[in-house]
Amino acid sequence: MKEPTGGQLEILTRAQLDKIHGATVEILGRLGIKVWEKNAFKLFKDAGADADSRTSMVRIPEGLLKETVRLAPSEFYLHGRDPKYKLMMGHKKVHFSIAGQPIYVHDLDGKIRRALLRDAEDFARLGDSCQNIHHVSVGTVPSDVPDDLHAHHVILTNWRNSRKTTEGYNHGIRVAEETVEMASILRGGHEELRKMPTLLGYVNPVSPMQLSKELMEGALVYAAHRQPVLYAPEALAGGTAPVTLAGLLVQQNAEVLAGIMASQLASPGTPVLYGTVSAAMDMRTGAAALGGPEVGLLNIASAQLARYYDIPCRGTGGNTDSKVVDAQAGIETAQNLLMAALAGMNFIYDAAGSLDGSLVLSKEKVVIDDELCGMVTRTLDGVRVNEETLALEEILKAGPAASFLSMPFTMKHLRSEHFIPSLLERRSRESWERDGSKDIAARAREKARRILKEHVPEPMERNLVADIETYIKKITKAHGH
Repeated sequence: MKEPTGGQLEILTRAQLDKIHGATVEILGRLGIKVWEKNAFKLFKDAGADADSRTSMVRIPEGLLKETVRLAPSEFYLHGRDPKYKLMMGHKKVHFSIAGQPIYVHDLDGKIRRALLRDAEDFARLGDSCQNIHHVSVGTVPSDVPDDLHAHHVILTNWRNSRKTTEGYNHGIRVAEETVEMASILRGGHEELRKMPTLLGYVNPVSPMQLSKELMEGALVYAAHRQPVLYAPEALAGGTAPVTLAGLLVQQNAEVLAGIMASQLASPGTPVLYGTVSAAMDMRTGAAALGGPEVGLLNIASAQLARYYDIPCRGTGGNTDSKVVDAQAGIETAQNLLMAALAGMNFIYDAAGSLDGSLVLSKEKVVIDDELCGMVTRTLDGVRVNEETLALEEILKAGPAASFLSMPFTMKHLRSEHFIPSLLERRSRESWERDGSKDIAARAREKARRILKEHVPEPMERNLVADIETYIKKITKAHGH
């Protein structure tokens, strides 16, 4: 598995980062943040923050902010169902994920419909097969299982159909504890789970300046078991955040750091990710412009801020506002995916399969985006300059008017130097027409069908499947179903 390295692209100077940090300190010290979850509120209060129980506002002094954020680790591994499969979060390593939790699916027959559990299986198998996709998200919200149990079913489905990493689900204490129990069964105990973090939790602070009750409840459960949580506001410039990107970054920074503090106060050293899902608000429609260039700029700046605090980072790349797999989808996906990767985002969510602002997950687009992730990976590799790659002797040996095609040097370096596509069309027009004049969407549908027919994931141990299925049946009854 290739873990490319980004971080070549920066847009903020150190002085500008200092200014954003300084403004953040003022916001948290003078305004504070509303903390709805009572245990998180108490953690801040006990640590010395100015906590007003009447308003749930917590004002955080600069000293407390610095000493608490410093406890967050600069790196950690997230483990897949196969414990040997692990992703390094940190060191500018870049990983691509399938888009997560849309309620609709763009199926291979071209129809858009409500997601089913079998779609989660399809997406897990597609992700397992795609060599440039590192993480199989909780890809759909299936409509054929109870709402309060959909995460349990999808997580097990992901484990059964992929050896790669997947996330957990921490919307409330109960579901967080249940997903932890599932993962402890997988790992062979709670202590083994602590050693090998397997569930990735999510907290989207409510902009402006709020930490919600349910997500923070689950985040504290995950912290107790040393499972990583990412904090990623969905602030909209001009709507739920200042219209200026610098102003949005200040507010987002305050929201993220407050969340990270809660995790560290609950369990010092617990792994976290500094995240963003922020975008501009389209002032004509009021919708989030998730495919807009502002997303790319916010990703770059957020990655820089994460490194400023020495914390791994999560961004959003690959999102598109297009409703179909068309040129708009390609433009928006490619631009923001490349920008997030060049920024050195450790974990890029929505990198594959997103349509309609990630309300829809497309099977054929997962395959197309896997190809795009491969192109981005090759871009991140850059140009290797050393005595061998300079090819001085090869040029001297060949002389003028020679072909390098038959040289052993070409065969030796071809695959490491050149991106070799499986979907992009490079043949002559005549060859393309003889093969049916298929566009990339048609070729992607064919490839996706072939993967779903032929790809056999590495099987999960039967006893683990049986134990987790038994546990899900038990909690299904406990939930009243």
